[in-house]
Amino acid sequence: MKKNIFKILSLIMVGTTVSSCLKDDSLVLDPAKGINVIEFVNTTDIAVHGSAIALYSHAYELGPEVTLPVSVSYSGPEAVAPNDITVNIGVADLAPITAYNTEQKTNYALMPADNFTLSATSVIIQKGKSKATFDVKFKPSTFDLSKALVLPLKITSVSSGVVSGNFGTILINAVAKNKYDGIYTATGSAVRGGDPVLTGAFPKQDWGLVTTGANSVQMDRVAQWGGGGGIGGIGGFKIAIDPVTNDITVTDGVNPVVKNNPAGVNKYTPATRTIQISVFWGTGPTNRAWQATFIYKGPRP
Repeated sequence: MKKNIFKILSLIMVGTTVSSCLKDDSLVLDPAKGINVIEFVNTTDIAVHGSAIALYSHAYELGPEVTLPVSVSYSGPEAVAPNDITVNIGVADLAPITAYNTEQKTNYALMPADNFTLSATSVIIQKGKSKATFDVKFKPSTFDLSKALVLPLKITSVSSGVVSGNFGTILINAVAKNKYDGIYTATGSAVRGGDPVLTGAFPKQDWGLVTTGANSVQMDRVAQWGGGGGIGGIGGFKIAIDPVTNDITVTDGVNPVVKNNPAGVNKYTPATRTIQISVFWGTGPTNRAWQATFIYKGPRP
C-alpha cells in the first residue's frame, strides 16, 4: 500500500551520517564562523533537520490563550554583545512558507492575524548579555483545526551586527489539540494471506494521535514489527470520530481502498478514552486486514 503498508524482505542495518543546513544540537542555531550573528533561538527541536528554513511545532490544548517565549541571540565566537543591540522583529510574508512547502512537500498555511499577538516588535540584547526574549501569545480556540497553520517570524533589522542568513527567519507551527489528541498505547494484529511478515500480533507500542480537525486525528507514524524474517508496517491512518455516536471512520489519503471492516469494531469509548479501529483493503477482511486498540496514555508534548 505504497507508503502506508510495506514489506521489507530482509532486515538490513545501515549506519548513516546525516549532515544538514541547520545546526541541530544546540539552543543557539548558527555555528560560529568567525563573526557573530543575530538569530532566533530554538523554541523546541527543529521539525526537519536539514531543511533550508527552521520549522518548530508546538501543540496546545484548546483555550483562549497560551504564551510561547521566543528569544533572539548574539551568537558566535564572542560570548556576549559588545554593546546594546536593538533587534526588530516582524511577521514575514508568504515566501518562507511557500519555500518550505515546496522543499518538504507540505501544505502549511499562513496563520491569520487574529490567531496570535506579539508582545513586542523590538527587543534589546543588552551589552554584556547574549539573548533577549519576547512572547508570542497564541489563541488556540480561534484556530482552524482543518489547516496546518504557520507563523513566519523574521528579524527585520538590527542596530548593529549581522542578521543570520540561516536563522533570521523561522516558522512556528502552532497546533490546537482536540480532545482525542494525545499519546496512546496500542496493541493489535494484522492478517495478510500467505505473508508471514504482515500476519500476526505486533508488540505493544506508543503512538501519537495528532489533531487534523475538530473531531479527527491521524497516527503520527506507521505500525512496525518483525516476523517471518522481515519487517512489516501498516498505518498513518486518519481516524474521524462522530462526536454524537462515537462511531469511527478510518481513511487513508495515500491509499483510498482502505475502509472500515464491518466485522470489526470502530468505536471511541469516552469513559476510558479508548479508540478501536478495524480496517481492510485489497481482497477483503479475511485476507488483508488490520485491527488495533489505542488506550490513552497522556498528552502529547
